[in-house]
Amino acid sequence: MNQTYYQLIDKIAQYSNVSRARFARIIHLPIEHTAEGCIIYDQEGNKYLDCGGYGVFILGHRHPAVVCKVAEQLNALPMSSRILLNETLSQASEKLIKFCPDPLQYAFFTNSGAESVELGLKLARANGCQKIIAITGGYHGKTLGALSVTSRDVFRKPFMPLMDDVIFVERNNIKALKESFCSRKTAVILETIQGEGGVYSLDQEFVTAAKELCDKCRGLLIVDEIQTGLARTGYNWDIERYGVKPDVLLIGKGLSGGVIPCAALAATTEAFAPLNNDFILHSSTFGGSPVALAAAMSTLDVLQNEEIYRKSRSLGETIIPTLRDLASRYDIDIRGRGLLIGIDSKSPEKAGQLLINLLKAKLLANFTLGNTGTIRLTPSALMSSREVEWIYEACEFAFKRL
Repeated sequence: MNQTYYQLIDKIAQYSNVSRARFARIIHLPIEHTAEGCIIYDQEGNKYLDCGGYGVFILGHRHPAVVCKVAEQLNALPMSSRILLNETLSQASEKLIKFCPDPLQYAFFTNSGAESVELGLKLARANGCQKIIAITGGYHGKTLGALSVTSRDVFRKPFMPLMDDVIFVERNNIKALKESFCSRKTAVILETIQGEGGVYSLDQEFVTAAKELCDKCRGLLIVDEIQTGLARTGYNWDIERYGVKPDVLLIGKGLSGGVIPCAALAATTEAFAPLNNDFILHSSTFGGSPVALAAAMSTLDVLQNEEIYRKSRSLGETIIPTLRDLASRYDIDIRGRGLLIGIDSKSPEKAGQLLINLLKAKLLANFTLGNTGTIRLTPSALMSSREVEWIYEACEFAFKRL
């Protein structure tokens, strides 16, 4: 590393974040410079296969269709006045709702997944839900409302007290789920695959029971597909696999097309009624900006026209068994569906070493915020066969050197 590199680290420590700079210095993080497709280039021209990005890059980096639409919007009307009518908003709302599962009818665009979670919780309150059930191992973000339904104490304790009407139920424990319901209106928020929780799937019976119990008390089932949605798991929406219809769907990550931040919430007519009755009840200065909506519309077109969910499913059906075979020799577990893949080394120390080893093999992966023994691969569905081989080679290199 040259002098310029350490000057950059020092500036981050002085003006941005001390612990972030310390972490970067310890593992000698390179400086990212440009990106295209599935590859990120550092300042020295080295190539890295991007299997990180927390699930954002389902279409890779700078997908030409998305970049083109964003550039067109940027040169026309990047931001909205928020006073006049905006055609881009109507078009994007229609396109998103038609891509969503029935019976979702209304869309609200936000800037991030955590904002979508906040709105989902507000809708639960506005619809009279006096209690919210969340799932152990679930992760929904780090804003105060989202933290209230996120189960990991290391993130919660510094900001207590949080919302006091939240009950946590053990993942896949139907008995505990049923006992948490009473005569009061109740909402349940869940991820069908807990990405940050270690890539654990919810059982069919558990998700079905959650929906039935919500319907019985006239509550809301809020399904967080911020990480699992938009073709990531081999389905356009992972909830489709369960045959369960959500009242509220939380959307993010891949909706941006990997180009500009964009997230959303979709809801049924009944669940969205408080906002339909008064549109000022919830608003966002930057959420649903025309330039972000251009990215979202183009992304949805690519997802639909190229049937990206089929590519994710096919790649996952190849990659996951191959990695399981490799990992079995090193006491490592592989979990996942589609292109949401967890590598469980069973200890935080080994997981950290795996990340470093993969970085040495020029493959970028993510640590997991709710399960420190597991790291995640969330590659693009548009990988070439050579890039798939790169995953195998990098993982074998990393496993051998644990």
